[in-house]
Amino acid sequence: MMIERSIALFGTTQPIPDRIELKAGPLSVTLENGALRWIHLGDIEVLRAIAFLVRDRNWDTPEPHLSNVMVDQDKNGFRVSFDAFCRTSDGELPWSAEIVGEADGTLRFTGTASPRQDFITNRTGFVVLHPLEGVAGCPVEVTHTSGVKRKARFPDFIDPEQCFFDIRSLSHETAPGVWATCTMEGDMWEMEDHRNWLDASFKTYVRPLALPFPYTIAGGSRVTQSVTLNFSGKGSRSPKAAGDRPVEITLSTGTTRMPLIGLRAPVQWLDEVNAVEGLGREAGAQLLNARFDPRQGHGVRELQKFANLAQRMDAGLALELVVPCRRDAAVELAEFADQLGQSGAQLESIAVAVAEDRIRLEPGPPPPSLALLGEVHRAARAALPGMTIGGGTFGFFAELNRNWPPIGLIDYVTHITCSVVHAADDRTMMENLDSFRAMTRTIRAFAGAKPYRLIAVGLGLESGPYSEPSPNPDNSRRTMVRMDPRQRGLFAAAWTLAALAEAAQAGIAAVSPAALAGELGIIHRRMSHGQPWFDASAHPSVYPLYHVVRGMARAAGQPCFDALSSHSARIRATAYRDAKGHKILWITNLSDQSQRVVLPDHTGDFAMSRLDEETFEEAAVDPAFLDNTSTNLASREIEIRAYGVARIEMRDRNG
Repeated sequence: MMIERSIALFGTTQPIPDRIELKAGPLSVTLENGALRWIHLGDIEVLRAIAFLVRDRNWDTPEPHLSNVMVDQDKNGFRVSFDAFCRTSDGELPWSAEIVGEADGTLRFTGTASPRQDFITNRTGFVVLHPLEGVAGCPVEVTHTSGVKRKARFPDFIDPEQCFFDIRSLSHETAPGVWATCTMEGDMWEMEDHRNWLDASFKTYVRPLALPFPYTIAGGSRVTQSVTLNFSGKGSRSPKAAGDRPVEITLSTGTTRMPLIGLRAPVQWLDEVNAVEGLGREAGAQLLNARFDPRQGHGVRELQKFANLAQRMDAGLALELVVPCRRDAAVELAEFADQLGQSGAQLESIAVAVAEDRIRLEPGPPPPSLALLGEVHRAARAALPGMTIGGGTFGFFAELNRNWPPIGLIDYVTHITCSVVHAADDRTMMENLDSFRAMTRTIRAFAGAKPYRLIAVGLGLESGPYSEPSPNPDNSRRTMVRMDPRQRGLFAAAWTLAALAEAAQAGIAAVSPAALAGELGIIHRRMSHGQPWFDASAHPSVYPLYHVVRGMARAAGQPCFDALSSHSARIRATAYRDAKGHKILWITNLSDQSQRVVLPDHTGDFAMSRLDEETFEEAAVDPAFLDNTSTNLASREIEIRAYGVARIEMRDRNG
């Protein structure tokens, strides 16, 4: 049964949105799904996006449906107009747009929302994204709505609060002697550090968080806003340079080790997990991550199920305990300790986190209940003597950044992260990988050398601090979902390998990049939603991500090399020395186009196994596929197909 290319890459037949490349003098920009993306002055990315967005009452971001799209491009610039509407559970919001690019590089985007009936929203209007490169830690001039100007800097470490308030315009030096000014009109904007949610940008958004939400846009009203980008100064504004050179990989001696690998066992999928435990054991993860939540009625029985599964998997049980804080913390922790003793479960570690409704979820002054964090961890130490105890949050990095655990009472810091919080297009998902280093640096700033574990990392959202993940019955690319169809495709394998490469280089102690089964799983089991190709397979099947997890689990604890890619937006790599002393190099393509790659200098031979659209079907039914398909290379230059993964053994000629 031949697999469709889109299923192999993305797990869905949903088409990729059309992209229209536009130019205005030295400025180049991409129009995608009604938003302006990747706005460059010559070779320099000035803004990552300008978009007119609608957020529903659960912070989901519905895609706009476009019509009457008109594009007029000539040698002097361009003009674009279109009509759009966004649909949420509360109704529809029609809006229209006009975008103009002029010969001097000036860009203006105007949007007007015109609801026919009252429309409920958490936020509607323009969002502007500044990229990280050349921006993070750099100077910016902020003009407020009063006209007052002040000089500041974009955050270097991740800021848990809003970076700037009451914004009319932002100016930063985008190239030596060239300043880019982004002016927003029609409302009041403020900026947040998007890296708190893994997004690789600084987001300037309309409607301050201090105002109530959700709110209502009255039927029959008109809401008009605009964003203008212009440039000043006498520096170079040369056009974007062309070039398609191969990406080069270089290796140097590293100072870190590959992280331990965990796999999650969600309570709701335990029966399915038990059915595939043989394949799960073959994956070789060192840790089994399991969530224990007394609010859900969990007790001795769940602890025994987790412990038995971990034993059969030959993995340590890394438990995550939600402390409800409805009663005295010492009482709740003592009750759990009693249940743990009755169960006979042996824990590798336990992460302790306060229930999400007892911590600070929004920016602003901390509530008095934050004092609970110290109380809870002191109670945990008393109830669980000798245990390895982690602290942090089972929410996003934002919640950790706003609720530091008592560092002196914990053995490691932890949180979760995923890539579908604010945008779900393919390119943004890959760009978000750039935020991992800032997360690690920020944690090191407040937690020092305390070990750092990521207990859930992936495309989809296992659980959120605000509400349950959104349903996704259509197998589409959507924000705030648990079931992202790309989990089943090569896309997830590529994204996860790159994320694990970042974790290894940062010295993160343990990472859990997937679950055994379920929406975030690595092994196929039938679920309530369709899984194209896999549901029709006559054999037990694994997703491409399985092979990455299996490979990285076998590398756990091994010394790393620093693997540098000459173009990290296209190619990422990680390398280590295995137990036999051989160099093992993993490379992944983060793009939807084939990429040429030059391997590092090496006096011996190269042997490569590859995971791509051509090998997808064979790999799906052979859990040891990458071990069984190695071939010798005749050249240091290789080609990696879209979202492909290559495992390369760098062999010495003397054996």
